[in-house]
Amino acid sequence: MTELDLNYKITKFNENLFLITLPPVATGFENFIGTWLYKGDITFVVDVGSSSTAQALIDALDEVGITYLDYIFLTHIHVDHAGAAAEIADRFAGTPIICHKDGIPHLADPERLWKGTIKTLGNIATAYGPISPVPIDRLVGAQEFKHDSIIPVITPGHAIHHVSYIYKDYLFAGEAGGVYYSLPSGSFCMRPATPPKFFYELSYKSIDDLISRNPSKICYGHLSLEENAVNMLKQHQDQLGLWKKVITGEVEKSVDGDLISRCAEALLRKDPFLSGYFDMDDAVKEREMIFLTNSIKGFIGYIKDKKL
Repeated sequence: MTELDLNYKITKFNENLFLITLPPVATGFENFIGTWLYKGDITFVVDVGSSSTAQALIDALDEVGITYLDYIFLTHIHVDHAGAAAEIADRFAGTPIICHKDGIPHLADPERLWKGTIKTLGNIATAYGPISPVPIDRLVGAQEFKHDSIIPVITPGHAIHHVSYIYKDYLFAGEAGGVYYSLPSGSFCMRPATPPKFFYELSYKSIDDLISRNPSKICYGHLSLEENAVNMLKQHQDQLGLWKKVITGEVEKSVDGDLISRCAEALLRKDPFLSGYFDMDDAVKEREMIFLTNSIKGFIGYIKDKKL
Protein backbone atom coordinates (compact mmCIF):
# COMPACT_ATOMS: atom_id res chain seq x y z
CA MET A 1 0.00 0.00 0.00
CA THR A 2 1.44 3.37 -1.01
CA GLU A 3 0.32 6.94 -0.41
CA LEU A 4 0.73 10.20 -2.27
CA ASP A 5 0.12 13.45 -0.35
CA LEU A 6 -1.09 16.54 -2.21
CA ASN A 7 -4.16 18.49 -1.14
CA TYR A 8 -5.75 15.05 -1.28
CA LYS A 9 -4.30 11.66 -0.44
CA ILE A 10 -4.20 8.69 -2.79
CA THR A 11 -3.85 5.30 -1.13
CA LYS A 12 -3.01 2.51 -3.54
CA PHE A 13 -3.96 -0.91 -2.17
CA ASN A 14 -3.02 -2.84 -5.31
CA GLU A 15 -2.84 -2.33 -9.07
CA ASN A 16 -6.60 -1.88 -9.26
CA LEU A 17 -7.93 -0.38 -6.02
CA PHE A 18 -7.33 3.17 -4.82
CA LEU A 19 -8.81 5.26 -2.03
CA ILE A 20 -8.81 9.01 -2.66
CA THR A 21 -9.09 10.85 0.64
CA LEU A 22 -10.37 14.34 -0.04
CA PRO A 23 -9.40 17.56 1.78
CA PRO A 24 -11.19 18.32 5.04
CA VAL A 25 -14.11 20.71 4.70
CA ALA A 26 -13.73 21.89 8.30
CA THR A 27 -11.56 21.37 11.37
CA GLY A 28 -11.90 17.79 12.57
CA PHE A 29 -12.97 16.45 9.16
CA GLU A 30 -9.54 15.15 8.16
CA ASN A 31 -9.61 11.62 6.69
CA PHE A 32 -13.39 11.68 6.53
CA ILE A 33 -14.60 12.27 2.95
CA GLY A 34 -13.35 10.13 0.11
CA THR A 35 -13.86 8.24 -3.13
CA TRP A 36 -13.09 4.65 -4.01
CA LEU A 37 -11.53 4.15 -7.44
CA TYR A 38 -11.30 0.81 -9.23
CA LYS A 39 -9.06 0.85 -12.30
CA GLY A 40 -9.02 -2.25 -14.48
CA ASP A 41 -11.00 -3.98 -17.19
CA ILE A 42 -13.71 -1.62 -16.11
CA THR A 43 -12.92 1.64 -14.34
CA PHE A 44 -15.31 3.26 -11.91
CA VAL A 45 -15.59 5.40 -8.81
CA VAL A 46 -17.86 4.90 -5.82
CA ASP A 47 -19.10 8.18 -4.29
CA VAL A 48 -17.66 11.53 -5.26
CA GLY A 49 -17.54 13.65 -2.10
CA SER A 50 -18.85 17.17 -1.70
CA SER A 51 -18.96 20.01 -4.19
CA SER A 52 -16.34 21.88 -2.17
CA THR A 53 -13.88 19.02 -2.78
CA ALA A 54 -14.84 18.36 -6.42
CA GLN A 55 -11.72 19.95 -7.90
CA ALA A 56 -9.49 17.95 -5.56
CA LEU A 57 -11.14 14.73 -6.76
CA ILE A 58 -10.67 15.76 -10.40
CA ASP A 59 -7.00 16.53 -9.70
CA ALA A 60 -6.52 13.19 -7.95
CA LEU A 61 -8.09 11.26 -10.83
CA ASP A 62 -5.79 13.14 -13.20
CA GLU A 63 -2.85 12.17 -10.99
CA VAL A 64 -3.76 8.48 -11.32
CA GLY A 65 -4.18 8.88 -15.08
CA ILE A 66 -7.93 8.48 -15.26
CA THR A 67 -9.24 9.95 -18.51
CA TYR A 68 -12.36 7.80 -18.77
CA LEU A 69 -14.82 6.23 -16.31
CA ASP A 70 -17.17 3.43 -17.23
CA TYR A 71 -19.43 4.20 -14.28
CA ILE A 72 -19.95 6.61 -11.41
CA PHE A 73 -21.65 4.79 -8.52
CA LEU A 74 -23.35 6.63 -5.66
CA THR A 75 -24.20 4.75 -2.48
CA HIS A 76 -26.63 7.50 -1.47
CA ILE A 77 -27.32 11.14 -2.21
CA HIS A 78 -26.13 12.81 1.00
CA VAL A 79 -23.91 15.76 0.10
CA ASP A 80 -20.69 14.26 1.49
CA HIS A 81 -21.13 11.33 -0.91
CA ALA A 82 -22.92 12.80 -3.93
CA GLY A 83 -22.44 16.57 -3.63
CA ALA A 84 -19.88 16.67 -6.45
CA ALA A 85 -21.96 14.54 -8.83
CA ALA A 86 -22.63 17.40 -11.25
CA GLU A 87 -18.97 18.46 -11.40
CA ILE A 88 -17.72 14.90 -11.93
CA ALA A 89 -20.46 14.26 -14.50
CA ASP A 90 -19.24 17.33 -16.39
CA ARG A 91 -15.62 16.16 -16.23
CA PHE A 92 -16.51 12.67 -17.52
CA ALA A 93 -19.10 13.44 -20.16
CA GLY A 94 -21.28 10.48 -21.05
CA THR A 95 -20.43 8.35 -18.02
CA PRO A 96 -23.64 6.99 -16.47
CA ILE A 97 -24.27 7.80 -12.80
CA ILE A 98 -25.86 4.94 -10.87
CA CYS A 99 -27.91 5.58 -7.73
CA HIS A 100 -31.13 4.45 -6.09
CA LYS A 101 -34.08 5.29 -8.34
CA ASP A 102 -35.63 7.40 -5.56
CA GLY A 103 -32.52 9.58 -5.50
CA ILE A 104 -32.75 10.53 -9.17
CA PRO A 105 -35.32 13.35 -8.81
CA HIS A 106 -33.30 14.90 -5.98
CA LEU A 107 -30.08 14.89 -7.99
CA ALA A 108 -31.80 16.30 -11.06
CA ASP A 109 -33.46 19.05 -8.98
CA PRO A 110 -31.56 19.29 -5.68
CA GLU A 111 -33.32 22.29 -4.13
CA ARG A 112 -35.24 20.25 -1.52
CA LEU A 113 -32.18 18.10 -0.84
CA TRP A 114 -30.07 21.16 -0.18
CA LYS A 115 -32.65 22.81 2.08
CA GLY A 116 -32.97 19.61 4.10
CA THR A 117 -29.20 19.35 4.38
CA ILE A 118 -28.93 22.92 5.70
CA LYS A 119 -31.68 22.20 8.24
CA THR A 120 -29.96 19.03 9.46
CA LEU A 121 -26.27 20.00 9.33
CA GLY A 122 -26.19 23.81 9.47
CA ASN A 123 -22.65 25.16 9.10
CA ILE A 124 -21.31 21.74 8.17
CA ALA A 125 -23.61 21.74 5.14
CA THR A 126 -22.22 25.12 4.12
CA ALA A 127 -18.70 23.68 4.35
CA TYR A 128 -19.68 20.77 2.12
CA GLY A 129 -21.06 23.20 -0.42
CA PRO A 130 -24.37 23.15 -2.35
CA ILE A 131 -25.22 20.43 -4.81
CA SER A 132 -25.77 21.37 -8.45
CA PRO A 133 -28.31 19.71 -10.76
CA VAL A 134 -27.21 16.58 -12.62
CA PRO A 135 -28.59 16.09 -16.16
CA ILE A 136 -31.37 13.55 -15.72
CA ASP A 137 -30.35 11.62 -18.83
CA ARG A 138 -27.08 10.73 -17.07
CA LEU A 139 -28.83 9.13 -14.07
CA VAL A 140 -29.60 5.40 -13.95
CA GLY A 141 -31.58 3.71 -11.18
CA ALA A 142 -29.61 0.97 -9.43
CA GLN A 143 -32.70 -1.23 -9.55
CA GLU A 144 -32.54 -1.21 -13.36
CA PHE A 145 -28.74 -1.35 -13.69
CA LYS A 146 -27.49 -4.55 -15.31
CA HIS A 147 -23.87 -5.72 -15.46
CA ASP A 148 -22.33 -9.17 -15.63
CA SER A 149 -20.08 -8.64 -12.60
CA ILE A 150 -21.15 -5.50 -10.71
CA ILE A 151 -24.01 -6.22 -8.32
CA PRO A 152 -26.02 -3.38 -6.77
CA VAL A 153 -27.62 -4.37 -3.47
CA ILE A 154 -30.42 -2.13 -2.18
CA THR A 155 -29.51 -1.48 1.45
CA PRO A 156 -31.86 1.01 3.15
CA GLY A 157 -30.88 1.97 6.68
CA HIS A 158 -28.51 4.89 6.87
CA ALA A 159 -30.71 6.37 4.15
CA ILE A 160 -33.87 4.99 2.58
CA HIS A 161 -32.19 5.42 -0.82
CA HIS A 162 -28.96 3.61 0.08
CA VAL A 163 -27.27 1.18 -2.34
CA SER A 164 -24.17 -0.97 -1.83
CA TYR A 165 -22.14 -2.41 -4.70
CA ILE A 166 -20.25 -5.69 -4.98
CA TYR A 167 -17.51 -6.23 -7.54
CA LYS A 168 -15.15 -9.20 -7.41
CA ASP A 169 -13.78 -9.41 -3.84
CA TYR A 170 -14.98 -5.97 -2.83
CA LEU A 171 -18.09 -4.73 -1.11
CA PHE A 172 -18.44 -0.97 -1.46
CA ALA A 173 -20.74 -0.58 1.51
CA GLY A 174 -21.17 3.17 1.86
CA GLU A 175 -22.59 3.40 5.38
CA ALA A 176 -24.72 0.24 5.31
CA GLY A 177 -22.23 -1.47 7.63
CA GLY A 178 -21.74 1.59 9.82
CA VAL A 179 -18.72 3.85 9.89
CA TYR A 180 -15.30 2.36 10.64
CA TYR A 181 -12.05 4.21 11.33
CA SER A 182 -8.57 2.78 11.77
CA LEU A 183 -6.75 5.24 14.02
CA PRO A 184 -3.04 6.18 14.07
CA SER A 185 -2.81 4.78 17.60
CA GLY A 186 -3.56 1.31 16.22
CA SER A 187 -7.04 1.29 17.72
CA PHE A 188 -10.27 1.60 15.78
CA CYS A 189 -13.76 3.00 16.12
CA MET A 190 -16.94 1.63 14.59
CA ARG A 191 -20.27 3.40 15.02
CA PRO A 192 -23.77 3.17 13.62
CA ALA A 193 -24.83 5.68 10.98
CA THR A 194 -28.49 5.81 11.94
CA PRO A 195 -29.77 9.38 11.76
CA PRO A 196 -33.48 10.13 12.11
CA LYS A 197 -35.68 8.66 10.88
CA PHE A 198 -34.26 5.23 11.69
CA PHE A 199 -35.84 1.86 10.91
CA TYR A 200 -33.96 -0.77 12.94
CA GLU A 201 -35.43 -3.88 11.30
CA LEU A 202 -34.87 -2.51 7.80
CA SER A 203 -31.24 -1.67 8.54
CA TYR A 204 -30.62 -5.08 10.11
CA LYS A 205 -32.14 -6.84 7.09
CA SER A 206 -29.96 -4.81 4.72
CA ILE A 207 -26.89 -6.15 6.51
CA ASP A 208 -28.31 -9.69 6.27
CA ASP A 209 -28.69 -9.17 2.52
CA LEU A 210 -25.02 -8.18 2.26
CA ILE A 211 -23.89 -11.11 4.42
CA SER A 212 -25.81 -13.51 2.17
CA ARG A 213 -23.63 -12.38 -0.75
CA ASN A 214 -20.51 -13.51 1.18
CA PRO A 215 -18.23 -10.59 0.20
CA SER A 216 -14.54 -10.84 1.01
CA LYS A 217 -13.39 -7.25 1.65
CA ILE A 218 -15.42 -4.28 2.79
CA CYS A 219 -14.71 -0.74 1.60
CA TYR A 220 -16.33 1.68 4.02
CA GLY A 221 -17.64 5.04 2.90
CA HIS A 222 -15.75 6.66 5.82
CA LEU A 223 -12.91 5.48 5.05
CA SER A 224 -11.26 2.10 5.60
CA LEU A 225 -10.76 -1.19 3.80
CA GLU A 226 -11.07 -4.24 6.02
CA GLU A 227 -10.69 -7.96 5.39
CA ASN A 228 -13.32 -10.50 6.43
CA ALA A 229 -16.30 -8.42 5.38
CA VAL A 230 -18.86 -10.92 6.66
CA ASN A 231 -17.41 -10.86 10.17
CA MET A 232 -17.30 -7.05 10.14
CA LEU A 233 -20.96 -6.92 9.10
CA LYS A 234 -21.98 -9.38 11.82
CA GLN A 235 -20.11 -7.33 14.42
CA HIS A 236 -22.00 -4.25 13.30
CA GLN A 237 -25.30 -6.09 13.68
CA ASP A 238 -24.23 -6.96 17.23
CA GLN A 239 -23.46 -3.29 17.78
CA LEU A 240 -26.91 -2.24 16.57
CA GLY A 241 -28.42 -4.70 19.03
CA LEU A 242 -26.33 -3.32 21.88
CA TRP A 243 -27.31 0.26 21.05
CA LYS A 244 -30.96 -0.73 20.98
CA LYS A 245 -30.66 -2.34 24.41
CA VAL A 246 -28.66 0.49 26.02
CA ILE A 247 -30.78 3.32 24.59
CA THR A 248 -34.03 1.52 25.45
CA GLY A 249 -32.80 1.29 29.03
CA GLU A 250 -32.09 5.02 29.15
CA VAL A 251 -35.45 5.89 27.55
CA GLU A 252 -37.27 3.84 30.21
CA LYS A 253 -35.55 5.55 33.13
CA SER A 254 -37.59 8.24 34.86
CA VAL A 255 -34.67 10.43 35.83
CA ASP A 256 -33.78 14.06 35.32
CA GLY A 257 -31.13 15.09 32.84
CA ASP A 258 -30.64 15.20 29.12
CA LEU A 259 -31.59 11.87 27.53
CA ILE A 260 -29.19 12.18 24.60
CA SER A 261 -26.24 12.96 26.88
CA ARG A 262 -27.11 10.02 29.12
CA CYS A 263 -27.28 7.72 26.11
CA ALA A 264 -23.93 8.95 24.78
CA GLU A 265 -22.23 8.46 28.14
CA ALA A 266 -23.71 4.97 28.53
CA LEU A 267 -22.69 3.92 25.02
CA LEU A 268 -19.14 5.19 25.44
CA ARG A 269 -18.91 3.06 28.60
CA LYS A 270 -20.56 -0.09 27.26
CA ASP A 271 -19.80 -0.32 23.53
CA PRO A 272 -16.31 -1.78 22.96
CA PHE A 273 -16.41 -0.68 19.33
CA LEU A 274 -16.41 2.95 20.48
CA SER A 275 -13.21 2.58 22.52
CA GLY A 276 -11.17 4.31 19.82
CA TYR A 277 -13.15 7.49 20.43
CA PHE A 278 -10.88 8.21 23.39
CA ASP A 279 -7.80 8.11 21.14
CA MET A 280 -9.13 10.81 18.81
CA ASP A 281 -7.96 14.39 19.04
CA ASP A 282 -10.41 16.96 20.37
CA ALA A 283 -11.54 18.29 16.98
CA VAL A 284 -12.31 14.79 15.69
CA LYS A 285 -14.11 13.94 18.93
CA GLU A 286 -16.27 17.00 18.42
CA ARG A 287 -17.12 15.87 14.91
CA GLU A 288 -17.85 12.34 16.03
CA MET A 289 -20.10 13.51 18.84
CA ILE A 290 -22.24 15.34 16.27
CA PHE A 291 -22.77 12.09 14.37
CA LEU A 292 -23.14 9.98 17.51
CA THR A 293 -25.84 12.38 18.66
CA ASN A 294 -27.69 12.11 15.35
CA SER A 295 -27.55 8.32 15.53
CA ILE A 296 -28.79 8.32 19.12
CA LYS A 297 -31.71 10.52 18.05
CA GLY A 298 -32.50 7.95 15.37
CA PHE A 299 -32.63 5.14 17.92
CA ILE A 300 -34.69 7.20 20.39
CA GLY A 301 -37.24 7.99 17.69
CA TYR A 302 -37.42 4.34 16.67
CA ILE A 303 -37.84 3.13 20.28
CA LYS A 304 -40.53 5.71 21.10
CA ASP A 305 -42.42 4.93 17.87
CA LYS A 306 -42.41 1.21 18.78
CA LYS A 307 -44.05 2.04 22.10
CA LEU A 308 -46.97 3.92 20.51
